[in-house]
Parts: sequence; structure tokens; C-alpha cells
Amino acid sequence: MLDDTLAYTDYDFISYEVGMPNQALTYRVVTSEHSMEQQEQISKTLDKFLRDRNFMVNEVEAGLVTREQSAKAINILIIFLLLMALLTAFVGSIGLTGTMGMNVLERTREIGVMRAIGAVDREIIKSVVIEGGFIGVITWVFAVFLSFPISYFLLKIVSKAMMGSPMPLTFTYQGFIIWLAAVLVISVVASILPARNAASLTIREVLAYE
Repeated sequence: MLDDTLAYTDYDFISYEVGMPNQALTYRVVTSEHSMEQQEQISKTLDKFLRDRNFMVNEVEAGLVTREQSAKAINILIIFLLLMALLTAFVGSIGLTGTMGMNVLERTREIGVMRAIGAVDREIIKSVVIEGGFIGVITWVFAVFLSFPISYFLLKIVSKAMMGSPMPLTFTYQGFIIWLAAVLVISVVASILPARNAASLTIREVLAYE
């Protein structure tokens, strides 16, 4: 009966046990050219050079090829998280549209007063859109603060599952700026329909509103 017992030892002990002391199984060659074409060409040349001299070569692979293969799983995860973020943003825009619609209903009399003192459609639309953008910026500020602990724990779980060791967490200012711009655009788009509904209200409809 086999059990799940594990044993750990250093490489020197294992190499003596398998009859390969002072030997290595893998080698890395560093070149002055780092492009994919140059690395592949050097890999083929090195492979032929070693095999012609009867070395037992298992595989010669360019470093960029290894990096791309390792990055495929990470890229899939990044695309999945990006799609989830876009889906969350879409759902949030729907929620913001409903919130702004309720705000327009609650401010019906206020809009009527603005109409009575001469406010044009553009001013009413602008006031609603600015309010929607302000709400979006507030949510962005909260999201920035929450992103630090959430990203830390998420990266810890993913890196342990995929790499077996934790990866360092890095934030970029460009990411915050890009998402701020995206939040502003989504907020403006989500506020357009409630703003048009507010601009379509007439003084007679406002006075009749209960």
C-alpha cells in the first residue's frame, strides 16, 4: 500500500545517489542579441553543433519562446478578469441609469423651477450629466482604495495555484487614469437618457406632478 509521504533533500545528495555528481541537466546561454529571430537562429545552430558532437540533447529552446508559453496561461487569466471588469462596468452603468432616473423624478419640482426662470434644455441636461459624472468619480475613488487589498489576496491565491509561489503585486498610475477615463465615459453615457427625460419635462407637467 502506497502512502503520500514526501521527502526533501538538496541537489548534491540526489546527484550522488543517481551517479551524476558535478553535472547539470540544463544550461542557459546568454547572447548579445535578444530578438526572437536571433534567438531561434542561435538555438538551431547550437542544437546542430551539440548533436554533431554526439551530445545527448533533449531540447534547445529560445528564451522568448519559453516566456511566451508561460505567459499564455496568464494572458487567459488577464482576459477573463478584463471581461469580468467590463461586465461589471456594464451592470454598473445600468444601475447608474436607474439611479439617475430616480433622481430626475425626485427633482421634478426643482426642474420645473429651473424651467420657470428660463433654464434651457442644454442646462438641464448638463446638470444631470455632471451629477452622474460626480457619482462615477466617487465610485472610482472607493474602487481605488478597495483595489489594493482585493488585488493582493486575489494575486496570492492565483499565484499559489498556478506558480506555486507568490508573485509581487505592482500597480501602475496609467491603469488608474485609464479606468478614471472609462468611468467618466460610462457615467456620461448612462446619464444621457435620464438627462433627456429631464429636459423633456414642461412647466405644465411639473405643476401637475404630485
